[in-house]
Amino acid sequence: MAETTITTTAGTHAAQYGEDAVVAAATTRGEPDWLRDQRAEAARAFGALPMPTPQLRPWKYTDVTALAIDGYAPVTDAGWMRVQGGTPARGFAGTIADAIADADHGERVRTHLGSMVRATEGKFIAANAALWRTGAFVYVPRGQAFATPVTVTLEAPAEAGRALFPRVLIVAEPASEVTVVLRNHSGDADLLVSAVVEIIAGDDTNVRLVLDGRWGDATREFTTVRSRLGRAAHVQTASLAIGGALVKQTVEGLLEGEGSTSSIRGAALGGREQHFDFVTLQDHIGPKTESDVEIKAALAGASKSIYYGITRVEETAAGAAANQVNRNLLLSGHAKADSDPVLEILTSDVIRCGHGATVGPVDEEALFYLQSRGLDRREALQLLVAGFFRSVLKDVNVPGLEDELEAAVMAKLATAEL
Repeated sequence: MAETTITTTAGTHAAQYGEDAVVAAATTRGEPDWLRDQRAEAARAFGALPMPTPQLRPWKYTDVTALAIDGYAPVTDAGWMRVQGGTPARGFAGTIADAIADADHGERVRTHLGSMVRATEGKFIAANAALWRTGAFVYVPRGQAFATPVTVTLEAPAEAGRALFPRVLIVAEPASEVTVVLRNHSGDADLLVSAVVEIIAGDDTNVRLVLDGRWGDATREFTTVRSRLGRAAHVQTASLAIGGALVKQTVEGLLEGEGSTSSIRGAALGGREQHFDFVTLQDHIGPKTESDVEIKAALAGASKSIYYGITRVEETAAGAAANQVNRNLLLSGHAKADSDPVLEILTSDVIRCGHGATVGPVDEEALFYLQSRGLDRREALQLLVAGFFRSVLKDVNVPGLEDELEAAVMAKLATAEL
């Protein structure tokens, strides 16, 4: 499959991405010295780093060399992000700006912000580190749990040619639990989004992250999620990619603690010429660690899905177990999918390590069975795709989310080219 080339149609706003402008804006906002220094380093990295090219395997089918990030004007107001959630005693769920203003939480932000995802790693990450506004910080104290999910809502502005840089930092102390739902909304305007999510999961924690993407037709998203797991920690990431012209998500789990487990789930529902690109990394570092990856795509119209996943078992990860699966349903003759699951096993002492991928049309016998019960072909496809995605939300435990996904499938496939 030939790569998709992404171009820029917006104007030029390079000055806003420069070090002087970034530091001046941070000073105006009254940010502490350490954060201004962090932003300055990121701005320098942005100026020095090239755009990724298709010669890099994670970008093989998504060519962004013609995309100018600084062609988009950064959104400078803070009203587009809202954070809601019932906070346990001594916990925190709110903006990074408010957390920094508190002595205890401010020191936690200073310790962990940017510790997992360095600005120098790439052009999109550098832009985020330099220009994120507001941001969300979730802190769960030792032995505490959030009674309800924390919801971070992003409402993009209606103006075309704007850039959003969402930043989310989740710090879960030992024996704690939290679910965070990141809900994204935008209109039909041309919009660029570069997001970074960092998760620090202490020993015996349970952290769930849901990315609920309902972008508009002209939004292009580039997101990096990375988690570090302590002993017996569990981190679950689930992504629902429904809207957007382009969605590229990189989700990584560093299983450092003995007995830690990581789960990555993804569902992409494509139509028209939508482009989905998923990259996953499950890095088994500690002994007796376990990971499970399941990425599914149902593609109508001329939509595309790409999956590149690496499960790495280090020499130190004796007794590891891993599974990696990518399933793609082609709902039209113009849809395409490319899949490349990879295992890198550096020790012979593993419980099991497997991977698999499928690309193909819907089972005609299953369609015939449903049609024999009075459904037409489109209605039968809607039911089959809704069932196909159901496993993605297994154990996520966000009330109403399964029903929302089913409703989105029904609505989108009601008019999609099949």
